[in-house]
Amino acid sequence: MKRWSAAAFGALAGAMLVYPGEAAEAAWQGMMLWARAVAPVLGPFMACMLMITSRLSGGPWLRVALSWLGGSPGGARLMQGMNLTGRDAVRYAAMTGTMSPMFFLGTVSAWLGDAVAGRIILLCHIAGALLLGLCVKKTGDTPAPACQPMPLGTALRESALALLTVALCMMLGCVAARMASCAFPELPPSAAAALQCALEVTAGVKALIEWPGTYTAPLVCAACSFGGLSLLLQNAAFWQDSGVTLSQLFFLRLLHAMLSGALCFLVFQGLTSVVY
Repeated sequence: MKRWSAAAFGALAGAMLVYPGEAAEAAWQGMMLWARAVAPVLGPFMACMLMITSRLSGGPWLRVALSWLGGSPGGARLMQGMNLTGRDAVRYAAMTGTMSPMFFLGTVSAWLGDAVAGRIILLCHIAGALLLGLCVKKTGDTPAPACQPMPLGTALRESALALLTVALCMMLGCVAARMASCAFPELPPSAAAALQCALEVTAGVKALIEWPGTYTAPLVCAACSFGGLSLLLQNAAFWQDSGVTLSQLFFLRLLHAMLSGALCFLVFQGLTSVVY
């Protein structure tokens, strides 16, 4: 896996040298997306969550619930305080690798033109993460961390560092997506949408919805559950100290995509049979 990742990043660096203008433009677009849509929400929310979790003695399920409210990589950051290792870390990495509910209720619903569909996709997305986490057998009871209130200044610094990590990962994902489109300009729309989802999920979901294919909702749910390269790197940055590798996160998100996509398919099939 290390050789594959080295080869992939080497290919990306080479593509940036071949298409420097396109790479710079894509990085700028990623930074603007971060500044307009991520930082104004994630920054204050993460600071508040750090203040809350440092003052409560609840176990990991409290942090899991809060991670579902905030989305990635806020959940991975919140779980750092649990000092998890081994299989326990993998278990909670599976459950907290979700996207923000605001993305489903706002952006996805607007793109689909269907608020109910956005809610169903969100519920299937979270249910898939929960099922995946429960499938990973824990090694024992995870003790609640000692209550050590975090000063506001520390919470702000931690949130700022996390936001910078997110910004760089988003820029990297946008650059990778643009370099792929430059290298393979003749890809059919379906393949281009799939490749976009694998690299940067926001633009990929938009491409999926615009592509006139079938089973749009389950595909969108699966794409959001996988998260793409950008979200994988963001979560890996916070889970590495717990021993969770990028390859483990990749397979967790792949399984999450399969579970949530299948759940979404079954729900929409059931709704269709009821209506007709």
